[in-house]
Amino acid sequence: MIVRPPSRVLAPGDVPELQRLIEDANEAEENLVVMSSGSPHVRDGLATAEAHALVDLSAWKRVDLVDRRNRVCRVEPGVTYDELLAALQPHGMTLPMPLAPRSTKSVLAAVMDREPSTWPNKQWDGSDPVGSTEFLFGTGEHFRTGAAGGPGSIDAQRKVGGAQKFSSGPSHTDFHRVLQGAQGTMGVVTWATLRAELAPSIEDPHLLRADSLDALIPYVYDVQRALLGEQSFILNARAAAMLMAGMDAGLLVALCESLPPFLCLQNIAGFERLPEERLAYQRDDIGAHASRHGLELLQALDAVSARDLLSHANNTCGEIDWRQHVHGGCLSVFFLSTLDRAPELAACFTESAKDYGVHESEIGLYVQPVVQNHGCHIELTVSYDPSSGTAEANMQRLEEDAVTRLLDAGAFFSRPYGTADRIFAKNPANFALIRQVKSLFDPNRVLHRGKWGL
Repeated sequence: MIVRPPSRVLAPGDVPELQRLIEDANEAEENLVVMSSGSPHVRDGLATAEAHALVDLSAWKRVDLVDRRNRVCRVEPGVTYDELLAALQPHGMTLPMPLAPRSTKSVLAAVMDREPSTWPNKQWDGSDPVGSTEFLFGTGEHFRTGAAGGPGSIDAQRKVGGAQKFSSGPSHTDFHRVLQGAQGTMGVVTWATLRAELAPSIEDPHLLRADSLDALIPYVYDVQRALLGEQSFILNARAAAMLMAGMDAGLLVALCESLPPFLCLQNIAGFERLPEERLAYQRDDIGAHASRHGLELLQALDAVSARDLLSHANNTCGEIDWRQHVHGGCLSVFFLSTLDRAPELAACFTESAKDYGVHESEIGLYVQPVVQNHGCHIELTVSYDPSSGTAEANMQRLEEDAVTRLLDAGAFFSRPYGTADRIFAKNPANFALIRQVKSLFDPNRVLHRGKWGL
């Protein structure tokens, strides 16, 4: 696709100004692409071949509700993870976050794109942690979802203790699910309430090592089924080294050579009530599950400690995404499945990669249980030098081939980027429904016209 730069950049100061901007775009038949994260952008979410104006909401920085009693906060589109965590910290709260997000990443953009967090047992629904939202339809019409939909204004609800935490509604509608994953094609979210969590009082992270992904899967099922532990995820040696090495290419090589083929991070924590006692029984129960599957809870693996890996996972990685630190570019193919199918689907990608000269040792693997391990996010990465036109073209061909194989094998691409046309072609009936929804929410197609062929 030939990517077209925006004709102009618009920075509305508030909701009424944004509303007028969208209404004017309807009259002028202008195409608007909305952005809330800072540069540089990792995926092609903003890319379009259509003429367009870029609407920049990254300056919308308010966190105007932090409610410990209800464990909820309200954020605008430009709030980053560092900014939100700083606002939550004085209240003894935190927010489940993706694996080492960029420091310029919008929290709202991440949760509306359903990026998985590393804290699977705090997720009860695929839309979590999103509560109520406020958004503008493609017509400019103003709408609020969940508890924020009424009765009464937001101020009136606050006066009687309302925190706009509930997501479904008004009545039987659930429109926030239409906007989640839509990548700006269905509406513009102006704020959302997010379900926050109590910050741990004490943490005791561990690592488990294995020679194969299959060896870790029964353990993860047992621990997640019992809702034990806190943050938990699986990395292969390449992905763990990429996360830990930063810009140090020499350290990346050393870590790849020293780390086991696969490792699982398992955090155990105590909170404000009897933290030591909670930590002790959780450690005993998780240790018993590990022993039953021939695994061991370790404080460190050679040069990598569990505490350091947890720190990297729970903090932002700087302006450059950690996947791009060493070589500057990274092909990232991610999808949903069930944990038991992760080895089979990872093997599909590996087979495709071989055809394009990529060795298995060059492939990073990140497996993240989601919704209490009712499913899992599987991400496969290959680093490359984006200044090389040959490498870029090779990665594009690999992505197309790998996505086709993975679709045939049953992978579910809930967040389509890059090869979205192949993904939608797999289910034409579903795509027809998306087009119908687009015609209802944005009849004049002023929001990201041309994306996915909408």
